[in-house]
Amino acid sequence: MLGTLQQILSSIILTCFLSVLFYLSLWHNFISIHFQKKPDPRDIRSSKTNINPNKKPSPNKIRRHSRKSVSSSTPLDLENDDENNIEYDHTITSLQANLPMDYFSKINNTRTDQQTGDGPTINENPFQGDVLALEDSRLVPDLKYYYNQYNIDIEEFRVTTDDGFVIDLWHMVPMDYDKKTRPRDGKYPLLLLHGLLQSAGAFASSGRKSLAYYLYEQGFDIWLGNNRCGFNPDWDMQKLNNDKRKKWDWDIHEMCQYDLKCLIEEVLRRTEHFEKLTLVAHSQGTTQSLMGLVNGEKLYGPTFKLIDKIDNFIALAPAIYPGPLLHEKAFVRFMGMGVDSPWIFGTKSFIPLMMLMRNIGAGSKLFSFFSYIMFNYMFDWNDALWDKKLRDRNFLFSPVNISVKLMQWWLSPDPSKTSFKYGSETIFPHAKTWFPVKSGDNPEFVAEENIHLNPPRETNHDFPQIMLFIPKQDRLVNGEHLINHFVNHEDNSVYKIWYIDEYSHLDVLWAHDVIERIGKPIIDNIRYPTNPAAVDPMISQSP
Repeated sequence: MLGTLQQILSSIILTCFLSVLFYLSLWHNFISIHFQKKPDPRDIRSSKTNINPNKKPSPNKIRRHSRKSVSSSTPLDLENDDENNIEYDHTITSLQANLPMDYFSKINNTRTDQQTGDGPTINENPFQGDVLALEDSRLVPDLKYYYNQYNIDIEEFRVTTDDGFVIDLWHMVPMDYDKKTRPRDGKYPLLLLHGLLQSAGAFASSGRKSLAYYLYEQGFDIWLGNNRCGFNPDWDMQKLNNDKRKKWDWDIHEMCQYDLKCLIEEVLRRTEHFEKLTLVAHSQGTTQSLMGLVNGEKLYGPTFKLIDKIDNFIALAPAIYPGPLLHEKAFVRFMGMGVDSPWIFGTKSFIPLMMLMRNIGAGSKLFSFFSYIMFNYMFDWNDALWDKKLRDRNFLFSPVNISVKLMQWWLSPDPSKTSFKYGSETIFPHAKTWFPVKSGDNPEFVAEENIHLNPPRETNHDFPQIMLFIPKQDRLVNGEHLINHFVNHEDNSVYKIWYIDEYSHLDVLWAHDVIERIGKPIIDNIRYPTNPAAVDPMISQSP
């Protein structure tokens, strides 16, 4: 009876909460932008943390260079700090609304050779006339609909975790794929893992412009992993001991301990020749993954070590330390104050009204538009760097079902709980070494008292190679704090960092030039398996 009353009251409160957010978003979009002709805002600030490596690069270790961009008439403007393994991407491809013309040259001290007498030049997207024009403009919330047009099918698997949750795993294969002959044997597997309230469709929704499609075309075996509940919650009640309370009694610990383990084991089971894979994650997926890599010694049993199943860990907009937005935004503060109360947020699915609206509206332009304006209002991000034709498609594959307990893990102020907002330093201790290497670029091996949980290993090749793509304009998380950890506490042979001035949290997935600025660096820097039984994963022609 009490639980029913809590659910009714929380439904009323959350309906009011979402209604207020919706009306504020509409007001902001129609009144401010359309009638008052104010620009679509974009918060172009970084977090309040400065990048401050203890090991200062020597002048001959810093070099300015450029790389030809297929997405721009101007080469990429890059600066390398080789000593700390950071590449600074100062390229500006689009004028941001509401910015002075010399904004980026001031904050980055970058060259201004893109400017003319009429101000900076907006680089045109060359895909407008070819690849982008070929994309289907209809809105269908099914990846198969789009990928069948590229002669690619999406295999769908439902796999069950050790604790009883049935999760979705999608596999990109050629349309003429024959399960008996298995023509993709020998292709090196990449597993893509999504962020909070998203599905793995976020990696693929841009079609030919997406990271998933690009990596597939490079000859990799692409698997799209989804966490528990997703679009269609399902459970093995026998494994849950027929206890319905366990259906929503989970947070990121279970997602790391069971979902990630299940996805990786299933991919490797279905992929012959390979003992490891490459893990590509965005936002919450990076939290989940790095939690397993850094704290796996106490999360996993003796039969599974995440750190020994991965050749490369590629983190897009890594969510390891909280950014200032979590303290600045009123709606986030409201959720933080009420998220622990069952009378406000309930105890089961987080804001089920969101999923009801998606089930009713997904596939309509109205739903995608409303999703965008709420996203724009809540986070001050915009679509300035996205291909406008694909914007509505990108909102087809979210939101998904998550638990209230997961959102408590992200936002709870309760001191008895360790949440991301208030306890990330406990989960990811900044001053401890996470991946200690005995021999490498560090002249002295790190002292034992400064090591976190992973035991020291002989060389950097005994750990996964870590590639971090950090957007400067991402205030949801503090990427600069994470950069400082790696450059000051990890051997620089273990990691490589890309710091992109112009990108924000979702631009790492949906920017018009994401292939050039993220996809190609992945290809150029990925560490391939040394297993002699494996076939070379790089195939020159399309799969």
